[in-house]
Amino acid sequence: MPGRWTWTDAWIFIAVISALQLAMFVLLTKIYLAMLPEGEYCPMCDNDTSSVERKGWRRLLGARFRQSWCLACGWEGLHRRSDAYMAAHRSHRFWRRQAPASMTNSRSHSGQLPLNSKKSS
Repeated sequence: MPGRWTWTDAWIFIAVISALQLAMFVLLTKIYLAMLPEGEYCPMCDNDTSSVERKGWRRLLGARFRQSWCLACGWEGLHRRSDAYMAAHRSHRFWRRQAPASMTNSRSHSGQLPLNSKKSS
């Protein structure tokens, strides 16, 4: 019958509204995290900050973010780590597999010179 709601319509409505709320939460979280100051300097007085142990929900943010505290003015908050820092510390990721030492190009194979030192003709 047209104009009447069924349970299927209700579940579709609930799913769409829930998906919109979840998308809004993810979007606003990304915006908030993008607004955090980058680097290791205090946004209030521009002095160096010290790392503080992350507790509670801040532990879920991962290595990209760090809890900081300024010794000079007492500011405490989150900082984003710079791209240079993340590139220098990528080897600490547990899901990256390291090539065995015997498979690298700088090793000598069967008494020959290393592969990267040979001159091309």
